[in-house]
Amino acid sequence: MDTKILLSALQEVEKRAERVSEDDVLATYVNVESLTSALGARDNGIIFGRRGTGKTHALKYVAQTEREKGNRVVYIDMEQDVGSTEGRYADPNLSISERATRLVVDVLSIVHTQLLEAAFAGNIKVQIDVLDRMLDHFQEVLVAQETEQEDTRSDRSAQRSKTDAGVAWTPGGMPSLSVAAGSTRETAREDGVRTRQKGVIRHRIHFGGVTQSMRQAIAADDAKRFWLLIDEWSGVPLDLQPYLAEMLRRLFFGIPKVSVRIAAIPHRSEWRIAGERGDYIGAEVGAELFPLLDLDEFVVFPARSREEQTQRSLSFFRALLFRHISTAVIGMGQEPPESEADLIGSLFTQVTSLQEVIRAAEGVPRDALSIVGRAGLRAGGSKIAVAHVREAASQLYTTTKATQLNGMPVARALLDRILSDVISGRKARAFLIKQDQAQDALIQQLVDDRILHIIKRGWSDKDNPGLRYDVLQIDYGCYVHLLGTNAAPQSLLGGDNDHDEFSAVVGDVEVPNEDYRAIRRAILELPTMLADIAASAKNPRVVD
Repeated sequence: MDTKILLSALQEVEKRAERVSEDDVLATYVNVESLTSALGARDNGIIFGRRGTGKTHALKYVAQTEREKGNRVVYIDMEQDVGSTEGRYADPNLSISERATRLVVDVLSIVHTQLLEAAFAGNIKVQIDVLDRMLDHFQEVLVAQETEQEDTRSDRSAQRSKTDAGVAWTPGGMPSLSVAAGSTRETAREDGVRTRQKGVIRHRIHFGGVTQSMRQAIAADDAKRFWLLIDEWSGVPLDLQPYLAEMLRRLFFGIPKVSVRIAAIPHRSEWRIAGERGDYIGAEVGAELFPLLDLDEFVVFPARSREEQTQRSLSFFRALLFRHISTAVIGMGQEPPESEADLIGSLFTQVTSLQEVIRAAEGVPRDALSIVGRAGLRAGGSKIAVAHVREAASQLYTTTKATQLNGMPVARALLDRILSDVISGRKARAFLIKQDQAQDALIQQLVDDRILHIIKRGWSDKDNPGLRYDVLQIDYGCYVHLLGTNAAPQSLLGGDNDHDEFSAVVGDVEVPNEDYRAIRRAILELPTMLADIAASAKNPRVVD
C-alpha cells in the first residue's frame, strides 16, 4: 500500500462520531463481541465513559443495526437536538420548576415528532388523532413546587381618653372654670397568607394524559422493539437531570418493548433526588436503570496477564486504525489496504511506533486518531516513527488538554504539584489516592480533561483492608518531553522493585503487591496539597 495515500487519508479521518455519516458508522465501528452484547441487552441502561471513549459511536452503532432489523429508533443528542442547554435550561433567572418543565416537554416533543413522521409514512398503525391528543396533553406536563402555607391574622385595638381642667380670670377679676374631656379608639385588622418552607422544596411532575397516549402509540407500532437513545446526558444541567430521568421512568421504563440507552460521563451525572419519606424524583441506578457498560474500563482491557493485556490493546487499536483509514481511503476513490498487517507495515516504520501510539492514547480512541493524524503530518511523506508520535502527542497535550485549564488556576496548580511530586520526585507516572478524595471536583476535572487516567478502582492492600484507593496514571503528554532523559519516569509507582512492565501497555494494571514501600510512597495526600496551594496563593513569593 502506498504510504503517501495512507498519510493523506489520515487527514480525512473523522475524529468525532457525530460527524460520521450513517453509511460509515458500521464500517468504522470495531465490533467486539462482549461490547456488542452489552449494547444490545434488553434492560434500560447507561453507557458510561469519558469524552473520546466512543459513547456516541456506540449509540449510533445500536441505532443503525436496530433500524436494519426493522425496529423503531429515536435518537436524541441532548446538546444539539434540545435547544440551548446554557440558555433555556441553565438560566438562573428562571425557577427550577420552569426549567425542568421546558426540558421534559422538549424531549417529549422530539419523540412525538418522530412518531408522527413514522405514522404519516405508514410505519406505525395508529390513528393520527392519538398523536394529536398527546400533543394537546403536553400543556398539562408541569413540574410543580410543593410548599406549606399558613393563614395569618392579627387584630390591634387601642383606646385613649383625656380630661383637661383649668381656671381662667375674666377681665372683671372673676375666676372662670373650664373642663374638657375626650376619647379616641383605634382598631386595625391584618389578614394574609404566609408561605413557610420546611426543609427542601419538593417538586412533582404532572404528566396529564401523555402517558396513555404515548403507550398507545408505541403499542401500535409493528416494530418488535422501540429504542430510545439519549446521547450527551451530561450536557444537561445537573440539577435538571433527575427530572428527565423521572420522565423516562414514568413514561418508558414500564413498557416491555422499549429499551432506553443513555450515554453519560460518570461524575457529571445525577440520577435522582431523594425525598424525606423514602420517595424520590428520578431513577434508581441498579434497580430501574442499569450500568451496562463502562467504556473507561473496556478500552483499557482488563485481562488475566500482561501478555493478554498487550494483545488485546494491540488488536483493538490495529482494528480501529484499519477501519477508519480504509473508510477514508475509499472516500478518496482509492483502493483500501488489503489487511491490517498491510496497513501497519505501510504506515509505521516498526511495530514499536504503533505501540507508542497506544501508550500515548491512554486508552482513548479519539486521542489515538488525533495523535496518528498529527504524526502523519510530521512524517513528511515517509513512514511514521516513534519520534513523530512523541512530537504529535506533545503538541496534542499542549494545544488541547493543557489549555483546558486556562482560567482554572487551582486545577493547574494542583496538576503542577502532582507532576512535581510523582514524576520529578518519585520518577513514577502513577499514584494512589483514597477513593473519597478521588471524588474531589479538581481531580474529577483533570480526569474529565483526560490529563489523569483512572487505571484501577477500589484497590486495597492486605495491611490496611479498610482503606480503598483508586490508581491514577498521569497523561503521556505531561512527560513525553522527558522521555530519553534522566528525568523520565522509570516505573509505574516509583518503587525499587517496581519493574516497568506496563510501559507500552494500555491496561487495568495490577499494582505490584510485593513492593509495599513503593505503594506507601505512591499515596497522594490531596488535602495537604490543596492546603499548601491555598497558603501559597495567600502568601506568594516575592522574586527580586
